[in-house]
Amino acid sequence: MHLKSLEIQGFKSFADKIVLNFNKGQTAVVGPNGSGKSNIADAVRWVLGEQSAKTLRGSKMEDVIFAGTQHRKPVGFAAVTITIDNSDKELPVDFSEVSVSRRIYRSGESEYYLNKTQCRLKDIQELFMNTGVGREGYSIIGQGRIDEILSNRSDERRLVFEEAAGITKYKARKREAERKLESTKQNLLRINDILIELETQLGPLEKQAQTARRYIELSNELKGIEVSLFLETIDKLRIKLEDVDSQTKIIRDQIDEENRRIENIKNKNRSKNEKLEEIKKEIDELNNQIHNLDSRIEKNESQINLCQERINHLTSNNESFNSDISSIKDRTTELEIEVEKKKKRLSMMERDEENFGHLLAEAEETMAAILQKLDEGERQVEEAKQAIMDKQDNLSESKIRFNNFKNDMSNYVQLKDRLTDDIRQSVVEKDKENMKKEDLNASLRKTREGIDKSKARINMLEQKMAEAQRALQDTKAREESIRREAGTLESRHRVLLDMEENMEGYSHSVKALNRICKEDKSFAKGIYGPVAQLIHVEKRYETAIEISLGGALQNIITEDEYAAKRAIEYLKTNRIGRATFLPKTSVKPRSLEQNTIENIRKMEGFEGIASDKVTCDKEFSGIILNLLARTVVVKDMDSGIQMARRFNYSFRIVTLEGELINAGGSMTGGSIGNKTTSIIGRNRVITEIEKELNAKKAQLNSICSLIKEKELEFNNISTDYTKEQKALSDLELIRLRDESHITSINDNIERIDAKVDLMKQQVSEIEQQIEEVKRESEKEALITRAIEEEIEKLKEIVLSHQTKNKSEQIKRDELLTDINDYRVSVNSIVESKQSIKEQIEMLLQEKNSNALKLTKREEDQKRNKEKIEELKAEIQSIIKTNTNLAEEKTGRHMKLEGVAEERRVLEEELSGMLDKVTEHNSAIVTLQENLGRLDARKAKMESEMETYQNRLWDDYELTYGNALEIKKEITNIRATQNRINEIKAEIRELGPVNVTAIEDYSKTKERYEFMKLQHDDLTKSEEKLRRVIQEITSVMRKQFIEQFAIINKNFSTVFKELFEGGYAEIKLADEENVLESNIDIIVQPPGKKLQNMMLLSGGERAMVAIAIIFAILRMRPAPFYILDEIEASLDDANVFKFAEYLKQYTKDLQFIIITHRKGTMEAADTLYGVTMEEYGVSKVVSLKMDEGINKYVS
Repeated sequence: MHLKSLEIQGFKSFADKIVLNFNKGQTAVVGPNGSGKSNIADAVRWVLGEQSAKTLRGSKMEDVIFAGTQHRKPVGFAAVTITIDNSDKELPVDFSEVSVSRRIYRSGESEYYLNKTQCRLKDIQELFMNTGVGREGYSIIGQGRIDEILSNRSDERRLVFEEAAGITKYKARKREAERKLESTKQNLLRINDILIELETQLGPLEKQAQTARRYIELSNELKGIEVSLFLETIDKLRIKLEDVDSQTKIIRDQIDEENRRIENIKNKNRSKNEKLEEIKKEIDELNNQIHNLDSRIEKNESQINLCQERINHLTSNNESFNSDISSIKDRTTELEIEVEKKKKRLSMMERDEENFGHLLAEAEETMAAILQKLDEGERQVEEAKQAIMDKQDNLSESKIRFNNFKNDMSNYVQLKDRLTDDIRQSVVEKDKENMKKEDLNASLRKTREGIDKSKARINMLEQKMAEAQRALQDTKAREESIRREAGTLESRHRVLLDMEENMEGYSHSVKALNRICKEDKSFAKGIYGPVAQLIHVEKRYETAIEISLGGALQNIITEDEYAAKRAIEYLKTNRIGRATFLPKTSVKPRSLEQNTIENIRKMEGFEGIASDKVTCDKEFSGIILNLLARTVVVKDMDSGIQMARRFNYSFRIVTLEGELINAGGSMTGGSIGNKTTSIIGRNRVITEIEKELNAKKAQLNSICSLIKEKELEFNNISTDYTKEQKALSDLELIRLRDESHITSINDNIERIDAKVDLMKQQVSEIEQQIEEVKRESEKEALITRAIEEEIEKLKEIVLSHQTKNKSEQIKRDELLTDINDYRVSVNSIVESKQSIKEQIEMLLQEKNSNALKLTKREEDQKRNKEKIEELKAEIQSIIKTNTNLAEEKTGRHMKLEGVAEERRVLEEELSGMLDKVTEHNSAIVTLQENLGRLDARKAKMESEMETYQNRLWDDYELTYGNALEIKKEITNIRATQNRINEIKAEIRELGPVNVTAIEDYSKTKERYEFMKLQHDDLTKSEEKLRRVIQEITSVMRKQFIEQFAIINKNFSTVFKELFEGGYAEIKLADEENVLESNIDIIVQPPGKKLQNMMLLSGGERAMVAIAIIFAILRMRPAPFYILDEIEASLDDANVFKFAEYLKQYTKDLQFIIITHRKGTMEAADTLYGVTMEEYGVSKVVSLKMDEGINKYVS
């Protein structure tokens, strides 16, 4: 596998598309500083997925797009494509060539392509994982990357070794597994909380579900029996309704006959009616015509206003044009004057140019004559001067060598003094480090004591937190129970309110009257409503009063007979049904005799007179006395029988349970149904439920406050727990920091000892160098004095020749000054002439432009005047049209008055037939009254049937047709009614029933089982993920140890080959924790002591980095390497050594080297040159070394 080609377009300085083709072996990229060489390495790094703009030497990723130059616009995108030869199938794809492309737009969008198919960055990273090629790989070594490889930071240094060892993909998988494990833990915590909550709900829900099932069984049985009774009653009513319908049909036929007679009368006068209708249509048509004429006149007036506005606008434009024309003419005159001035100035400059040209020619002729005289003498002087300059060069070199010796001496002395000071400071530093170590040991002891105390406090807070959480959960359970009870009450409250709002239990006619009274206040005047809505009764007497009143509960109280009559007429007209009315003026109070009342009070079981147990407005008291004053309430049936016998059944007696002894001796009794649905006690029940609801809400508020207190308590404990954990974490960090500091101090002490020994050795070597420099400095001083004596002799020769030619030289110098002045003047005049010509050209262009503007303004002005005349003519035409329309409108008005008079005459002629029609209408009214009575009977039966049908729907949501499907045969109505009472009693004993509990219990149980299954699955997943992480860690550890040992061995071999000896080793700082340990690089160049790599010189460090690269290359070669000036800090000898060493690998590997160094260029097989022919834009030229050498030889 190797890199075949690189295509760049719009990337950094490569504005145009360029393609670089690469062969195996070495390819060198050369060029001056700033030409864009390193952008080639950046392009490869970017296309392989680099996400850091800083690594690409930018501030943001959009900086890689060509930003433009003074002469070029910026481009909209950057694109890079690399093509890799995969014939050896090293990449896991079935292609012999693999192309990878990346494109970025200025909007920030980025795209990746694999073999021209769009893909993800992750796909590209996985493709090159463990190949040595990639964003974190070691195949691209850029400027400054040497320092990163040898960085002090462990994480930066480890990346290279991990990639080389091939554990990067395992680390990625381990991170993903750890992320999934953490997510699984969080999910387990949430599911545990849900399971605990569901377990608390299942018990109560199961009990409620059992009650609900029994309630549904009883309700279904009750439904079957009651529905059958309702259907039996409805069928009987339907038979009666059919009889009423037959009588109604006869009366309707008679009414139709009367209507036919009336129609015959109307037919005789039909022609007059038709004539009247035609006249009405004509009147309507005339009105429409007049309206259309008004619309057209108004539209024309609007058009006149619009034309007038356009005329005003055009007139305003013409005035503006006049101002522009005047300004343009003034400017044209100014331009003509300015052009004449410039032309005069130009002619003056041409005369000056001619004069200075003559003077320049004369001065140059004179100069030529003087120079001819001076040539021979100056030749001799120049030879002497040349000899002096040669000697001075020698003298300078000698002085430089002397000064170098002197500087070396000074530097060696300073270095010796500095080393001595460093030795002394190092000893002091060692003492300080020992003192710090003692202080840290004391601090570490205190920190460990604090950690033990903090752990004890955390255990105590955990216990408190668990207790507070249990108390909070108990309180929340109580809150939920009360909420359920309140929900049941609210449901019942809503049902009762709906029943009261819809007047459930009242007849259809009473409901209709109540509705019309609410809608029409004038109709409601004098109508107060049914008795049941106007009285109030204590709960104890509700049953007795309701039985006593019976049907009278729905009787409607009115102000007088006329109000009652108005209501009856409404019921009759709308065929709604019948109702009983109690006018205050006609219904008189009735009561028992006083002595009878006194005797009754003495009887056992006496509860009171029924009218006394009812409260109402004073104005209705007479009606209540009429209805109830002759009814006595007793405790039970036995007391009632004794009282009835005692008073010879002269008044009505009712018991508290609803049994009734009528005046005359008849008795009524039995089951009275569910009292909670009675219309007289409905408002009381609503009020009681509202009070109970308020009490529940108060309980809820109290419990909510308690929950807040418990939550606050729990949160406070949790906060203390968190703070204590943080404090413990801080103490642990302090402990780790102190232990790390102590380790660091020990390392520093060892480093200081090694440093002192090294500096003492260097002081000894410097003293030897000082003695050698002294000897060389004395030799160089003797050479300098001899050269100075020879220079003095040559200067005397030059001085004698210069005195002879002095006067001629003065003339020459003066002429040179004049010639320079003349040339400057001529050049200045030429430039000024050119500038004036350009100014004249600009003025003429402006003049021509103004002439075009003037012509256009005049044409526009002319067109506007023509439009104004056209608009004025249009206005006159519209005014004329409006005059004609007004005359037409007047004619239509006159015609309309004539037709209206004709209509009035016809209407008077038709009024006579109305008297005959009135007679037949009277007969129809009589028939309709009879029909009304039949309708009243029918309405009553329909109302009763509707009541049963409504009960079918209200109680069971069944229509008559649907109810037939569940109808049962009823043989004994009394036995059936008894069974209904028994079922209702059993339902009451069940108490409040939550029917939804069955579904809630089923769903909750299903959810609990599902969550339990999820919990088991997550537990298994957690165990599996832990095993996977352990397996990955084991594989990583084993592979890293094996590969690290190979790298270490290779590094030692390569180091000795590059340095021609020495010792090198890569060590793990913590061999127990190989996957996280720091990596130290220990080297010993030949002739030096063993030391840490960071103490080497820049060139030595670069060679060590190169040795590491080649050590990795030996173990796990990358398919290609891009090296960006990594040998820049090497001297020539090491560069040639680096280049020769590189050649050993070119047979199997590919190297692309960006370089300035001659030795690297000579070793390359192909050269690419990067230049900037155009500022800011890089270009590429190529040369194969064999072809270039052949051309040069030929």
